[in-house]
Amino acid sequence: MEWLIDWLYDLALKYGYLGAFIVSILGNLLPFMPIPYLAAIFLFTANVPGVDPLVVGLISGIGGGIGKLIVFLTGWGVSSFLSEEQEKQMAAFKKLLGDYGALAAFLFAATPSPDDIIIIPLGLIKYNAWKFFAAVTAGKIVISIATSYFGVFFGEVFSGWGVLSSIIASILFLAIFTWILFRINWVKVMLMINEKGWRGFIRIILEGRWDVFIQSKKSKSPR
Repeated sequence: MEWLIDWLYDLALKYGYLGAFIVSILGNLLPFMPIPYLAAIFLFTANVPGVDPLVVGLISGIGGGIGKLIVFLTGWGVSSFLSEEQEKQMAAFKKLLGDYGALAAFLFAATPSPDDIIIIPLGLIKYNAWKFFAAVTAGKIVISIATSYFGVFFGEVFSGWGVLSSIIASILFLAIFTWILFRINWVKVMLMINEKGWRGFIRIILEGRWDVFIQSKKSKSPR
């Protein structure tokens, strides 16, 4: 995985903003293959002086939205080959999803959750493509801007350490931050927001009950 991050980072370094755009498309193009494009965006803004994190975030978000649109349209095309039973299942999923398709696409795109588990089904039920693209791009822009500003902040803090030390510190921070993000059960977060709304979700956080969103380690039962 490190070689892939290095390759994406080098691509961003070589082509600048265009590179960040290409990296983000590639990072979202293959379904169920976690390509660490955000790591490359983080390292790019952390170690390249003078880049605008807002521009990088916007470009990266649009690129990510385009990549996921291709995945979505793939699901749309596959829907033509579904069996009658599979079509019934997709109809049930569409009814269950209700009016929350765009919200689900946004939330999954704005977090490090495996968004393809919602994007492909949205394609299979032929959800409105414009609504999908707007929602998923908005989500990608949110997470890309946050990543870009984290990178700039981290780069400024460690700028006095030298380039090599700054890169090493950036990688360590990114590894820890990614581990924390993946401990959160983003599916539970989405379901809670759907059920209780944003106010209810924020109330749970303020009450200190955020541990309900933490992934629990499955213990193997003895055979």
